[in-house]
Amino acid sequence: MRLRSLQPVLLCTCCRTEIYFCGSAEDEKAVITLISQMGGTDPGELLKYVMLFRGDSALRHLFSVACGIDSMVIGEDEILGQTKAAYAFSHELGVTGYEINTAFKAAVTCAKKIKTQTAISSTSVSTATLAANRAASCGEKVNVLLVGATGTIGSSTMKNLLSHKNVSLTATLRSHSPLPELIPAGNIKTVPYSQRYDHADHADCVISATSGPHFTVTARQLSEAIKTQKKRLFIDLAVPPDIDPGIKCLPDTELLTIDDFEELAKRNNEIRLDSAEQAKAIIAQELDSLKKDTAFHDFLPKLENVKRLLSAKSPEEILYKLKSRCTGEEFEYALKILEKISIKDPEE
Repeated sequence: MRLRSLQPVLLCTCCRTEIYFCGSAEDEKAVITLISQMGGTDPGELLKYVMLFRGDSALRHLFSVACGIDSMVIGEDEILGQTKAAYAFSHELGVTGYEINTAFKAAVTCAKKIKTQTAISSTSVSTATLAANRAASCGEKVNVLLVGATGTIGSSTMKNLLSHKNVSLTATLRSHSPLPELIPAGNIKTVPYSQRYDHADHADCVISATSGPHFTVTARQLSEAIKTQKKRLFIDLAVPPDIDPGIKCLPDTELLTIDDFEELAKRNNEIRLDSAEQAKAIIAQELDSLKKDTAFHDFLPKLENVKRLLSAKSPEEILYKLKSRCTGEEFEYALKILEKISIKDPEE
């Protein structure tokens, strides 16, 4: 099988492997066989785990994937970049043709339209992202002390904090927990965990996200450490809690817990679900435009013959020819189309 002739695009992410191509049912079987051979498994066994989409369903699936409504986290942005990269790779190899080029360009355009016209990507459902955004909103320049930067939630929160240009970040480290390699050391100040209270006074926001069983911040020690009176936000992302609830009695102190962010994430997810319905309507419109564009492209080689026919025949002769050549259903549809285009558009 010449795979190149199928205009293949291979899309691989952390939770999906998909191949888009143009071909027949026999080509479909050949692609399944090829994948099974590459994976060292039987084609029949592979089919148990394969979803097949054809024609309009395949296009609708591509559009849904590109805009993120088919993702585990609805509206996530990374999949659009992965889709663009997958298409660009095949296009640069010269294996794509008109059909795949048009489909992927339309899917990417549709995804951008959805992200602009809906709230599907503007509302976060990640606790770490929500916490970082809230911390960054404390002022024009925000000093953040992060306790527990090397855990799962802590490291994710740290990456999100570093994406905000107005945030200066100090992270505590235990001696046996080095800073994750993916974080450039120059972007963050690190201090020993034992010195966390020494840096609490300078901080506008303190975030704690450890997996320990005891408080990392207590009201008594905090009150002794704080010398400067200013508004401070404390964010506790740990279960069980890291931060002593008693700190709320200290002046100008606000405490948010993981329950607050989970509730916000839940509300944001509901907004995303509503946006997903709007996205489906936009996809339907864009798919309709794509089908018309591809149909017109396929019809172009026949346009000269049609022009000659229209110039040589009267409207009545053309109608009678349609009547003789079409089925009853086709002829009825053709008449409806002629009636539709004969009604003058008030905007013309």
